[in-house]
Formats: sequence, structure tokens, C-alpha cells
Amino acid sequence: MTRALSLVLALALGAPAFAEDHPERVVMELNDFLRLYEQTKDRPEKPEEAPRHFAVPSARYAGQVIFEDEEPRSAVFDATFNVEVLREKGWVQVPLLPATVAVDRATINGAEASVVLQNGWYTLVTDKKGSFDVKVKFAASVMSSQGSSSLSFQLAPSAGTTVELSVPSTEDLDFTVANSRVQSVSQRRAQRVLDATLPATGSLAVSWQRDIPEEEQKLDPRVYAEVFTLVGMGEGLLEATTTIHHTILFAGVDKLQAQVPDGMTLLDVQGSGIRDWSVDDEGLLSVELNYAAEGAYPLTMKMEQVVGEGSVSASAPIAKPVGVERSKGWLGVEARGNLEISSGAVQNATSIDVRALPGAILGVTGQPVLLGYKYLSEDPTIPLSVTEHDDVDVLVTLLDQAQARTMWTRDGRRITSVRYQVRNNRKQFLRLTMPENAELWSASVGGKAVQPAKAGDGRVLVPLIRSVSTGGALAAYGVEVVYVEDGASPSATGTGSFSATLPLPDVPTTYVGWTVYAPFDAKIPKKSYDGSLRHVDYLSNVINAADVTYIETATANMQQSAAMQTAGGALGQGAAPVPVSLPLEGQPLFFEKLLALDEQLTVGFDYKGLKD
Repeated sequence: MTRALSLVLALALGAPAFAEDHPERVVMELNDFLRLYEQTKDRPEKPEEAPRHFAVPSARYAGQVIFEDEEPRSAVFDATFNVEVLREKGWVQVPLLPATVAVDRATINGAEASVVLQNGWYTLVTDKKGSFDVKVKFAASVMSSQGSSSLSFQLAPSAGTTVELSVPSTEDLDFTVANSRVQSVSQRRAQRVLDATLPATGSLAVSWQRDIPEEEQKLDPRVYAEVFTLVGMGEGLLEATTTIHHTILFAGVDKLQAQVPDGMTLLDVQGSGIRDWSVDDEGLLSVELNYAAEGAYPLTMKMEQVVGEGSVSASAPIAKPVGVERSKGWLGVEARGNLEISSGAVQNATSIDVRALPGAILGVTGQPVLLGYKYLSEDPTIPLSVTEHDDVDVLVTLLDQAQARTMWTRDGRRITSVRYQVRNNRKQFLRLTMPENAELWSASVGGKAVQPAKAGDGRVLVPLIRSVSTGGALAAYGVEVVYVEDGASPSATGTGSFSATLPLPDVPTTYVGWTVYAPFDAKIPKKSYDGSLRHVDYLSNVINAADVTYIETATANMQQSAAMQTAGGALGQGAAPVPVSLPLEGQPLFFEKLLALDEQLTVGFDYKGLKD
């Protein structure tokens, strides 16, 4: 007995509260203590609460399918839920049916039950205790498609769930119940009645269709075909990709046949479960499957024919399914190169807008489809005329910009760095005509030092890499060369002339910016500026530096290519390239030019004030 309880009991009985010498003790007479002990030892303990507020030991669903216009539309159910409320006091909420069904009424012992919608469920709200039955009448929709009918809805958890479903029919029906444990079908008058036992949780999903006797199922297969052909012309070849979509009914087939167009060479046949395929001397393709295909089965054929270069005429190759009840087809024509394609007199086919061609044709090519046809007969003829035109040379490499910086010392020596932003498709080298008497110190591509080479005509060859493609365009990367030159020193009076030339690349440059760093005490008359670049107060930088993509490159392959091209003309044989940092000091002078083609890039000016 705790000290607090002892104090309460003592005060209630008028006993002395605490002894003065021991304040934690309660002093009472023996008779009083014995009377209190007898009163407390028989007091019942507080009962343990149930782990759940309710339980549903069983649920039974009895349904009747209702027909409208000779089609099943809905099913009306009488459901009985045995509910046991385990909570001693208060209200409980028992989910019974999902909101996807339509509840007509719910009763308990013939009286209306309180059912509300909560969290997507029809929920019973009650303070009734013990075990009782809840009867609910509701309707669920029935879906019908292609001779099969079905209904489904979620079930409230219960220990045992049984279902009885009656379908008006005098014919045998084939029922399927998902996750059914026990299932039986019986005939009651003009009703087919299904009885099934379902697991404790999940959903009720029932489907049924007319049961076909075994002897009716043994029918010969019937095959229908749709043919989709994409014809491509280019490089002296006529290529065709044909997909035959078979629709196989009544029974499976393990062998399919098609007639290969005359003159075409069959390269490959693709399809699911192909065991083997062969073409006989008459061009008949036979495809053997390792199973009996039913329903939809696509078969793809890849063919080609050499038609020769230049302007030619050919007939569109159309594969013909063999052994089918009926076939129809579509054909699209694309050009692979600078070809002009037109059609002649078409027989047993109709020209259609290419936008009306099926996705089975348009979806297998990224090239524009020029001609489209549709046919229903087995013998269409579509003649094609091909006219080849000469290619016009276009740029494969472009320099977005060239940024040059020249450090000019008082004694006339110059060190220059030129950085190009290159977009390269397939050019192997950037060819540079260096200024006279210039000494090349270093070259780099994509931030990596490379070993340049020298061509027979004296030009420097810088090996290039191919630009990566970003968003359908080629990304630019950096190419840099550093070289030094000897220039004229100032005269004894500190005057002189500056003249310099940039390397001349073999491809156009969209923008050239050149910064020359002159000694601080050099005085340059404004009227003395000369050259092909215009003197400006500052560089406009029309090409955004964010367009440059820096690429980590492996230089070994580029160096090997350069060596093979130049046959001994490489600079610095046997030496590893060393990157050079450009020292910058002095007053900057800015020059620029837009669109530099095959022309010398020079600047010049007079100066004074450099007397020692």
C-alpha cells in the first residue's frame, strides 16, 4: 500500500495521520486495518480492452444479373454482413461496401441502419453491442465486350466471404472468379447460378461468357493481313522494310508464308518465336515458329535491290502474304540523299497524303516520307522514277570566333596566343598558314596539348576532333596555338611602326577579336591605325563564351593521324608538347573583324615614346 493511499484511508477512518518520529508512516488500530484489508482484497481488476472495436465474421453476397435490350447492364445484390461489436462503450464505424456501387438500403433487424459515405466506403455507424446482422441491398454495373461480361468491386475484410450470382441463361456459361477458393455452377430453372468462396480481403471480380463445346472449338485458322512497307532510295540501292501484321482467328498457326518481290534480296526476317525461315527458288518465304501463334502476330522483312547510280526507274517492292483470307496495305517512299522521286501510272493502288500513313511506316524513319499509297488488291503496281542531283559543297567545319592576344615588348619581340572556337563535323586537321618567321611554341585541342604537324606546302596541321551533338547542333570546342615572332626595335628617338599578321586558317571565321598589349609609355596616334582589322575601343564579343564546350580528349589518336598524314613533317619529333602560358602586361589595343574569309588578318600602327 502506498504512502498516499495509507494517508487517505487513515484520514477517512479518523486514524492518526503520521507518527511524529516517523512522518512517512501511518499509524492506525489493528481492527481498522483488518477492516480495510477485507474491503480491498475482493475488488475486481479492470478488464482488458479488445484489440479491435469490431469484427465481421462472415459476409454473404447473393446477386441477380439484370438484362436491358438483351444485354446485361447491372447486378442487384442482397448482402448480409454478420457484425460483432467488441467495444464496451461508445460508437463504432464499420466499412461495408465501396462507393463504386449504388446502395439502395441497409437494415438491422428490419430497422433502417445508419450508413454514411466515409473515405470512399459506405460505413455503418452504430452504438449497438454484441453480434448482429446488417442487410444491404445494392447494385453494381456489368460491363460487356466481345461476347464477354464482367463485374467487379472491392470487398470489406471478413473472415468468410461467399458469393452467389444468378445469370439468366439457358446456355452453359463459362465463369471466371478471380482468387476464388471454391466454385460451382448449377442450373436453376432459367438461371445459371455461380457459388464461390473468396479470401478474407481483396475484391470480387466475376466474368462469364458462353461456354463453347470442345467439338465447336476445333476450327480451321483464319488469317487476315495488313502490310506496311517503307521504301528508301539512295546510294544506288532500293531498300524496303515490310511489316506484315497477321490477325489469326479460331486456331493457332505455326507457319507463315509471304512472296518476296521480284529482284529483291531478303536480308533478315524478324518476329517472335521464329525457329527458322527460308526462301525457295520462286521467292516464297516460309517462316516456322516454335509455337502456335494466335491473335496478333507481326512479321518484319528487310530487303534490298541494287538499282545503280544516277537517274533510274524501279517498281516499288510489295511483299504479298500467302495463305491469308484477305490483305490490304500501305506504302511510303523516302529519299536517302539528293534524289528527286516521282511515281508513274499507279495500278490497283491509291495515292494518299503521307500524313495519313500509319505509324508502322512513319515511326520507323527519321527522314521525311515523300509519297504515300494505299491498296486493297493483291497485285498493286507502283512505278517509281528517281532523278539524282549533284551535291552542293557546304561547310563541314566553322570557326565561330578567333580570340587573339599579342604581348609586344620594347625590344620588338612578340608572343601571340590565338584561340579558335571550332565546330567540326568531319574535318581531320585545321590548316594554318603561319606568319613569316613565326616560331610555333604550343598547340592544344579541347584543353589538351597536342603535337601539330607540317604539311608539304608549309602549313601547320592541328589535328581536330569531331564536335559532340547537343540539341541537334554541333557544340564548339577550343583550339589554341601560341607562337613568337621577332619584330623591329624602336629607333634611337623611341619611334617606330608595329605590323603583325595572324595565322590564316583554311576555314571561315565568323568573328575575329585581337588584343595587342603595347608598352605603357608607348604613344600611338589614332590616325596611324592600319590593317584589315578595325581599331575599336573595346571588343564586342558577339559570340557568347557560354557556347563553348570543353572536351577532354585523348591526344594519342590525333597525334597518330597527324604523323600518318605528314610522313615525317611533324614538329618536335619525339618531344612531348608543353603548354605555354601567355604573360600579359601593358596597355591593351583592341581590333576586330566580322566574317573573315580567305584573307590576311593584319594590324599596324605608328608609335613614339619608347626612347630608352
